[in-house]
Amino acid sequence: MNKAKRLIENMDTESVSAICSEIGTIDENATPLKQARYINDILNTADKKGICMTDTMRKCGGCCISTNALKIAKKLYAKSNSIAEFLDLLNEADIGGRNLHISDNKIIAVYTKCYCNIPKKITGMNKNYCECSAGWYKKLFSEVFEKTVSVKILNTILNGAEECTFEITDF
Repeated sequence: MNKAKRLIENMDTESVSAICSEIGTIDENATPLKQARYINDILNTADKKGICMTDTMRKCGGCCISTNALKIAKKLYAKSNSIAEFLDLLNEADIGGRNLHISDNKIIAVYTKCYCNIPKKITGMNKNYCECSAGWYKKLFSEVFEKTVSVKILNTILNGAEECTFEITDF
């Protein structure tokens, strides 16, 4: 399933109706460029209509993490003696952007580049798209720690920063 379709499937029926009545639907076989434009249209239309897309984007982001990455992360956590050691192992395994560390009892995750191809396809991607990455981290750490964690976006490349920074707490 393409990412644009998955985004629609993670929305509530009322929001889908309000947004799709304005921008239409997307073909299952749409190119990544068409998906990027469509997703941007969804997010811009949602902003215009006052529809919050945070939960939807985070659910969608949680779908992007592979079961294999989760399996490896759980194994690494099980053999770690501390959160810091676990994060070092995740960095070595290239899970989570290779720049995870702990600071003030918070996990700090940094992307020095955008890993998702969708926002790279167009200029001016809606900044709410980054909630997808927050959802990815939420799924990763919630699964590993077997409890729901909180993820806060501190800054993103789409916001004009040089890197994306996320703060994970409640673990």
